[in-house]
Amino acid sequence: MAIAHSKLLTHLEYPSPKIALSTDRIDARGAELVEGSFEVFNIGEGELEGRIDSASDFLSFPTDTFAGNKVSIDYSINLEGLTGEHKATAILTSNGGEKIVAFEIKVNPPAIVRGTNKIATPEHFMEYLKKNPIDARRLFGQKDFMIWLFNTGYQSMDIYEKFAADPNKERAADNFLIFSGLKNKADIVPEQTDIVANIGHGESVATGGLCLRKTTWGYAEADFKVRQGERWFKLTKERIISADFADDNTTELDYIIMAEEIKRRDVAIVDVIADCGQTRSIRVQCNISGAFEAKLDKEAYHFEDSGKLLLHNNTGKDLMIDIYCENFVKFEAQRYFIGKYAEIDFQIKFSSLKAATLAFKKQLQAATYVHIRAAAAGRDSVKKLKLKLWGKS
Repeated sequence: MAIAHSKLLTHLEYPSPKIALSTDRIDARGAELVEGSFEVFNIGEGELEGRIDSASDFLSFPTDTFAGNKVSIDYSINLEGLTGEHKATAILTSNGGEKIVAFEIKVNPPAIVRGTNKIATPEHFMEYLKKNPIDARRLFGQKDFMIWLFNTGYQSMDIYEKFAADPNKERAADNFLIFSGLKNKADIVPEQTDIVANIGHGESVATGGLCLRKTTWGYAEADFKVRQGERWFKLTKERIISADFADDNTTELDYIIMAEEIKRRDVAIVDVIADCGQTRSIRVQCNISGAFEAKLDKEAYHFEDSGKLLLHNNTGKDLMIDIYCENFVKFEAQRYFIGKYAEIDFQIKFSSLKAATLAFKKQLQAATYVHIRAAAAGRDSVKKLKLKLWGKS
């Protein structure tokens, strides 16, 4: 019993650490300097401590010792002057055992140098394309770029060659980056999908613009087709490409409305067919102002009352109007000539028979309509105003 008790005390006083790693193999690829880290854990008891040794000059660690139960180990691989493939090992010796990390290293070809810019990876090429698009597109189709890309170990050279054969190098470079998973495809979307175009009376032609936005940087194109209203709604272009967009990724596609081809109002539908496969529609409601605007001066009138018809002339010239209504709504004339604005008086006077009939039916409300018609600029303008009646004055 004494011996067993002694062993138990020894175990409690001197617990044993046990080393474990987040990985025992690291694949490294680069052209000059590769940096990274891995983690060391203590899966035993007590506190883990130890040292790190490297047998390779190009593999180094900022410190050769470690201590703790969860430690991040940073490493640097200096590839300057190296070519091809290399192996290296890191040996971790500790009070919880020994572990080895194997490094498999592939040296990328020397970077492409364009001025002060170094392109060592496809990611670097993407950044260069953003800053220097014209030179980057030129570089993308050159043989030196293809050889460099092959030497980096790029796995889809056949796809690159198809992209490089595209005469549109802006589209080619963009498709290469999308295929490589480095960016998303740009889309072209309308800022508004419902547009109202109001056209003044007498105008034969009106113009406007469809506001468009590119969702991200890079190449995009879209076709535009007028599906409805093509007789009177005309686009100045049927295709938009990246070059049409400003730096803020917005542009306008101008349109022309042939107002003479519209009676009073009509709707055009424009389909936006983006090269990403999305199709969206824009609805354009076109309203042409009539020769005049009309309203009554009150919400409702008594069975015997007076009122005014208020008229605004939109033609810019004197306008002849005709008024039609029931005989108990009395205007001084049926036809009037008006200038820019007019107020025309009228009287409401029910006949004794009609008033008695409404009283017998206990009908305290009634309604009729005032019809106004005018012709100007080859168009008829007609208004129908509801006149409400509420009891007897």
